[in-house]
Amino acid sequence: MEILVPNSIKKILVVDDSPENIQLLLEVLKDTYTVIVATNGEKALQLAAKEPQPDLILLDVIMSGMSGYEVCSCMKTNIKTREIPIVFVTALNEAIDVAQGFELGAVDYISKPINPAIVKARVQNHLKILGLTRSLQKVNRDLADFNLSLERLVQERTAELYQATYFDSLTGLLSRASLLRDLDSALELIHQSSTQGFALLVLDCMQFSLINNSFGHAIGDQILIAIGERFTTHMPTGDSLYRIGGDKFCFLLHRNIIEAQVVSFAEQIIQTFSEPFVVEEYEIFANARLGITIAGNHYHQAVELIRDVDTALQKARSNGIAGYYIFQRSLHDFAFKRLRLENDLRLALVRGEFVVFYQPIINLSNRKIDSFEALIRWQHPQRGLVSPIEFIPCLEETGSIVPVGMFVLHQACAQLQEWQKTFNSELSISVNLAARQMVYPKLLADIDFILKETNCNPERLKLEVTESGLLEVGQQTIDLLQALRDRGIRISIDDFGTGYSSLAYLQKLPVDTLKIDRVFVKDIQANGENAEIVQAVIQLGKALGKDIIAEGCETNAQVTFLKGIGCDFAQGYHFAEPMDVAHVGKFITKFMGSDLEAMIN
Repeated sequence: MEILVPNSIKKILVVDDSPENIQLLLEVLKDTYTVIVATNGEKALQLAAKEPQPDLILLDVIMSGMSGYEVCSCMKTNIKTREIPIVFVTALNEAIDVAQGFELGAVDYISKPINPAIVKARVQNHLKILGLTRSLQKVNRDLADFNLSLERLVQERTAELYQATYFDSLTGLLSRASLLRDLDSALELIHQSSTQGFALLVLDCMQFSLINNSFGHAIGDQILIAIGERFTTHMPTGDSLYRIGGDKFCFLLHRNIIEAQVVSFAEQIIQTFSEPFVVEEYEIFANARLGITIAGNHYHQAVELIRDVDTALQKARSNGIAGYYIFQRSLHDFAFKRLRLENDLRLALVRGEFVVFYQPIINLSNRKIDSFEALIRWQHPQRGLVSPIEFIPCLEETGSIVPVGMFVLHQACAQLQEWQKTFNSELSISVNLAARQMVYPKLLADIDFILKETNCNPERLKLEVTESGLLEVGQQTIDLLQALRDRGIRISIDDFGTGYSSLAYLQKLPVDTLKIDRVFVKDIQANGENAEIVQAVIQLGKALGKDIIAEGCETNAQVTFLKGIGCDFAQGYHFAEPMDVAHVGKFITKFMGSDLEAMIN
């Protein structure tokens, strides 16, 4: 029997075999709840399991057939009905009876005779508890679902992070992080056992940026993938291949290995570049260089191996051709000294350690001082005076030659003004202009600023550019030199004869003077032997209307011969070595207006 009440929100199962009790409970509950009735235990079990299930059960204890205790026991062992709260309605009120009901899983007792107010209150409370319980259960289920989803997400993200960390996203090869991990493991194995060691090779492609710039990065990426695939086919079993960034790949040869085996493997890898890489409709050739280090128990950290193999790669790069280089301890010492030199040079300009020396340039027609060349020197606080041969190449490679060159120009222009005021002379000053300075976008502006600040007459300034620095003469170079000449500044080509000059080359350049390199002057004999190149340069210069300066003059015989074949100016230790400002002042004071021949003799 089921009594449906409109808008009911809860369903109650009444189990009792007494019509009077059923009627009474119906009167109490029917206006508020949906009530269904079972008059025996078997029917109660059926209704309790039937959907929609009741929210609460009011169960009589003493009934014909199955007792209330038996019904309760069956319901609590059935997975479908065990969560429905049961309230016993009984005349049994002994403590032992109450305890038995609670032990079977009942939530409450209502004593007979039935008190409607108590029934209403108890039912209302237990349904409220049921609602709270179900809400909490839902929260717990939602939380469990969330935790499960979060766990799956964490697992997915962990897998993604592992993939991103230990594998290269482009080629699928092992990454730099994998290399560091594997190197640490390999080094640990060396120190724990008597294994002979392993080899680490790092490779980069020559001028790969040219491929990217010519075909685009998409094609470049496809070539990198193809390179990785080609390398993979040559990897011995048990060894590892990595892409560690850009166009750099690493090979870790784990097995005990000797140098000859490493060299053989390196040559195989270089040989893989003999065939072009076919990408879309392009056939693209590439070349590579390898740095190699063979690890032993003298290594303790992965970073030490990376440092040394990179040093070997740098050495292979400096050779300028495809090939390999095996790390030697001397390379590390050289690299350390070079780093210390670079650091010291960065501080030298700030600390005022650079000084300018000056060497006179002599007019051979009258043996008078024509000008001075400004030459940089480095007064190191610990090492003393450092040779320019040691530090100028470093300045040029690092780009520090730009600010240092401007320092020399400023010092030279300011010093020239001092000499002109002091000696009332028409001296000129020559300052070297490095190739790096010539491509510096603010060069002209900086020169203009220095000329204005020092009040130096630009017509008394000569800038010397090396012939090798002008190897690739473009319109930009010609425009720069012309802009300097338009300011009145004269241009000299320094170390002339050591580059690859041609008549067309010289005709293009707006220059005033050619300086013959000392290497051609030093071997000139008194009788003119070994002077063929010098004679040719002088003849060429005269034909083009250029002044000629000979560097490295050390003997009077050389000077006499040079004057005899038409050389205009000379410079060298025969006249004076480079001097600091104080000695130049004495030099000018003593010999200004004098024939230097008498002084030299």
